[in-house]
Amino acid sequence: MAKKFKFLYNLYMDLEIDFKICQILKHAIDQTPVPYIITDDVGKILYVNDAVLNATGYTREELIGKKTSIFKSGKHNSEFYKKMWDTISKGNFFSSRMINKKKDGSFYQVRVNIQPIKIGDKVSFYLSREEDLTNIIELESKLIESQKLESVALMLGELSHDFNNFLTVIIGSLELIKDEMKQGSVYEQLLIEILKSAKDQANMIKQLLTFARKSVPVAKETDINNLLCEIKPLIQAQITSKNKLIYELSEDLKRANIDEQLIKQALLNLTANARDSIEGTGTIKIKTYNHKSNDEYTEPFHVGEYAVIEVLDSGKGLNDEALKHLFEPFFTTKPKGKGTGLGLSSVYGIVKNHNGYIYGSNRKDTSGASFRIYFPAI
Repeated sequence: MAKKFKFLYNLYMDLEIDFKICQILKHAIDQTPVPYIITDDVGKILYVNDAVLNATGYTREELIGKKTSIFKSGKHNSEFYKKMWDTISKGNFFSSRMINKKKDGSFYQVRVNIQPIKIGDKVSFYLSREEDLTNIIELESKLIESQKLESVALMLGELSHDFNNFLTVIIGSLELIKDEMKQGSVYEQLLIEILKSAKDQANMIKQLLTFARKSVPVAKETDINNLLCEIKPLIQAQITSKNKLIYELSEDLKRANIDEQLIKQALLNLTANARDSIEGTGTIKIKTYNHKSNDEYTEPFHVGEYAVIEVLDSGKGLNDEALKHLFEPFFTTKPKGKGTGLGLSSVYGIVKNHNGYIYGSNRKDTSGASFRIYFPAI
């Protein structure tokens, strides 16, 4: 009798421990920010944690009992799903990038990991774990964009240097010829036009060299707010009286090592760009603030502390094509003859030459664009 009681007691204790472990595991999965789904052997949803609801917008009642095909985006062909089911139905682990659809119809990309669960020799359930790839994809995109611009800068830097030397000789020679030419003659007028054109091209080459970062900035510790206050009259004159200029400067803004003249040039380029994007009257806002980045998956995609200058306008914003080629030399959305496409690329070169980062996007709060410059803070 005593042996039987001991056996039953030990069995009870084992069951209680197993129950507690199950409860702990359930609470752990419920509370993790990573989406988990458990289905039966045909893909019918038996369990979802809160992270799935947050990611998809569905309620638990809307998902339990439904097939996982509720998340199908239509972005994968039948071969993709065939391979997935062939793999997991044989009891093998499956992992792949997948585009899923939320309740509102929008898409999101994840890495899905599906682990078959066997009861005996038969696959009875599937445990699916999803890893959100939004930040990783954005980081990959920024790295590819940065590498592309670095390659373009390297090529243009070499070409621009040679052209600059060539133009220097031409301009110098034309200046000497002009001094010897009879004033008021037709030939003098032609020479003046040629000289003007050569100087225009030399200015363009100068901007390309800025993009290629061939010049070394004379940087010093600077109060960026003071610099912005100094340049305010120039910016207001540039954007004309029809556009309102607003300053929102952080009182505790950290200082940064910058070349004041180059940064003034960059800001004038940005505000001129903002002015040109406004049809009729509008507003241009310049903000400064501190930013601390703790990971590489969010802007500016580098860990550190930064002093930030943000230029916002109330213009028409940036179309998809502009967003793809924002800082590339000679890309412009302006009509022919209205812009060289070197304004933003020279700003990019100046900022990169200060070990900083610049990003542009459409505003989320209203219409218009936003450009953000991150300078490593002292």
